[in-house]
Amino acid sequence: MRPDIIELDETPAPIREQTRLSALDKDAVLLALTGGSVVDWTGLSFRTYADVDNFLRLWLCDVSHDGWARERLQYVYNQAVNYLEEHVGLTFRHEVRRPRDVRDAFLRASMRDRFSRDRIQYCAVLKLMHVINHLEMQELRSQSAFREIDLIELANEKVLAAAERMRANFPLRAFYGNRKTRPSVITKLLAKRESTAATVYDKLRFRIVTETREEVVPALAWLFRNLVPFPAIIPGESVNSLLTEEELDTASDLPELRGILRARPPAANPDSGHVYRVINFIVDLPVPVYEIPGVQPPTHPALLGAAVAVLVEFQVVDAASDTANEEGESRHDAYKLRQRARVYERLGRSPQARR
Repeated sequence: MRPDIIELDETPAPIREQTRLSALDKDAVLLALTGGSVVDWTGLSFRTYADVDNFLRLWLCDVSHDGWARERLQYVYNQAVNYLEEHVGLTFRHEVRRPRDVRDAFLRASMRDRFSRDRIQYCAVLKLMHVINHLEMQELRSQSAFREIDLIELANEKVLAAAERMRANFPLRAFYGNRKTRPSVITKLLAKRESTAATVYDKLRFRIVTETREEVVPALAWLFRNLVPFPAIIPGESVNSLLTEEELDTASDLPELRGILRARPPAANPDSGHVYRVINFIVDLPVPVYEIPGVQPPTHPALLGAAVAVLVEFQVVDAASDTANEEGESRHDAYKLRQRARVYERLGRSPQARR
């Protein structure tokens, strides 16, 4: 990942503030490491309105600042309830169907201490809200006139701004990114069995290098508190070849992961070396589409919101593992040679034929 560097910051970093992981942090980290989907979840871990407000803010729906945001939240909630009533046949109590504050749905869906029919229904509504929001971000993208490069630039600026904030509170060794060139995209498409552009997730990618191995999980938690809404993680596209189950259980206080990593071994990239170690996941990063020059905001932003999604890859690794990844069979030039050999094979040639 060394070529085409956007930004590389290796200046001395400050001492990180000591922050214990919340239950919401653990849920987000669990999702990033296992590549699951929030649609399969049976509960959440929101404790306060502040938790919910910050989560919605990551989706660019700031209910404490934007007047239309509360309307947007209510609109999507109503769509979800209507779908479940009309197409699934659910019946809701009035308190669930018309909550005084939609944010209450997040808090009620997080009550795991006892069985509650309302909690289950709130969870169902929130799952539908997630699906509807995803569909409407795609619809907004199709209705707006802009170039893909404009969206990628917005996403790049957003991540780099977050990187500056992260370095102010976290002892990072580096936070850098790059963009795949067109020839690199073509090579990757040829090397993959799935030959569609949609399967190239890492056109824009960032690597976060922590000083120590113990800081990898807190770094992940910081990302999901400050930059990426955790449901935006693309299911089935996560790889954890870095941290063992024992490390996560002891050093990171994540007993919820016991057995999960063993049941879901990481899907290895066939071109990466066997000793390559990293945490890798893909997200649909929300970006503010109306900040693109020439894109006019609608009269009623509550209908489709103000965000569209850009696929971004994140890699998180500790400094020692990052150094080891640049040696032996894991080094970048060896990876490229293996990838090129796969391209030759698919084109009906051998690597020697190029000489």
